[in-house]
Amino acid sequence: MLPFSLPEHLPCLVAFSGGADSRLLLELTVRALVERNGEEGRGQLTAAHLHHGIRGEEADRDLAFCRRVCRELGVELISERVDVPALAAERGESLETAARRVRYSFFERVMDERGIPTLMTAHHADDNLETILERLLRGTGTRGMGGIPPTRLMGIWNGFPATVLYRPLLEWTRRDILAACHELGLEYITDSSNLADDCTRNRIRHTVIPALEAIAGVDAPQRAALRMSRIAEEDDECLSSMAERRVNASEAFFEGGIELTELRELHPAVAKRAFMRLHRTACLFHSEGETPGNLAAVHLDALQELARKGILESTTPLPDGMMGLVRDGFLFICPAKLPPPPPLPEEPISLVEAITAWGRRVCITLESFPSPEPPLAGRSILASAVFPADLPRPLTIRKRQDGDRILSHGMHKRLKKLLQEKNIPPHLRDSIPLICLPDGDPLWYPSIAFRDGYPPPTEGACLRITVEYRYPTRLEK
Repeated sequence: MLPFSLPEHLPCLVAFSGGADSRLLLELTVRALVERNGEEGRGQLTAAHLHHGIRGEEADRDLAFCRRVCRELGVELISERVDVPALAAERGESLETAARRVRYSFFERVMDERGIPTLMTAHHADDNLETILERLLRGTGTRGMGGIPPTRLMGIWNGFPATVLYRPLLEWTRRDILAACHELGLEYITDSSNLADDCTRNRIRHTVIPALEAIAGVDAPQRAALRMSRIAEEDDECLSSMAERRVNASEAFFEGGIELTELRELHPAVAKRAFMRLHRTACLFHSEGETPGNLAAVHLDALQELARKGILESTTPLPDGMMGLVRDGFLFICPAKLPPPPPLPEEPISLVEAITAWGRRVCITLESFPSPEPPLAGRSILASAVFPADLPRPLTIRKRQDGDRILSHGMHKRLKKLLQEKNIPPHLRDSIPLICLPDGDPLWYPSIAFRDGYPPPTEGACLRITVEYRYPTRLEK
């Protein structure tokens, strides 16, 4: 037989359906635990069986078989019955998708209640090949070519791995498993649904894999797929780690954002993984325990196009109730239903030598200096300008109004026309504060136009006004 190893962290939960693969997994685990720890080792193992409510009397037979085997092995069995067809219809899922979701939810609940850190499943080399071929038909990338990983992190507690999925039979083919069951004299059951050709996976199993074996040899496609999986997994891990470092370095990381300039410099393979990292983080932060799905190629392409154009407040829909959003020089992945921003003041606000808030995300700073100072620059700065120290005061800030004009280059220009020429989206025009003179006439619309007559001084005292985004509250509720 092929080598078998126990997981690093015990106790463990074995997913036990009663089929040949899970029957062998349970047997080898019991033997390894008893060899290591004596008869007490059986207490470090629990089996779990989910009755899906799909195959009637046959499913009842499976549960009875699993109970008998566990009783003979001295292993506790935890079982549960669920009406998967009803749940699938309720959520509009396929039976296979609903069964998998319910099954893993059951396993995770048992692990949480019992404090079990490791789940063991009997996935094998044929499962891995079927998975890769099924993904190829959908059009997969490097991550999909990685197939089924030998281990997978299931949960995190206080930033550390809490539960792990372990697949010790992944190097075994179906023939290896059947041969081992025969050698050990193990009885097992057969799921009749696996014999039908009513789904893509079964057709691959019964038609495609035998054709590949006829070309390459018995079990050769499975072995080749395992080698390719490990190579693809290594490549994906490298690219994903590069993306994760870039995302973690973003000052908007905790809000699910990354700088547009950064994204445009990344190789597409790294940028797409950055999107997936942001999406998963956003889902885990904002959802109520649901495991996030994967972004499809259409979503990744849409996010790249969003970043390339960089149009303020432009969005694209994403799975799991999320969206991509361009704001403040960043691309965010956040809930599709963001709360509306608070209303901006209707009356002018006095601008004093301090920090004055404008709405939720903008602040204006007025400073005085005894000698000329340069305007400020930086990724959080919308605009910064220097004015003469004898500028008429008090200055005020307000929303723009219909009919506002600003004296620029000797002409009174309509502010609305200037905004149109600069391609400022209409829904953003009020969010930028208009700096006004004491009589209410516009002095400066940041990043758009200055009023004539107040050039920056070349000597002596000066005033500097800076309009800045307040990044810590960009997407706060």
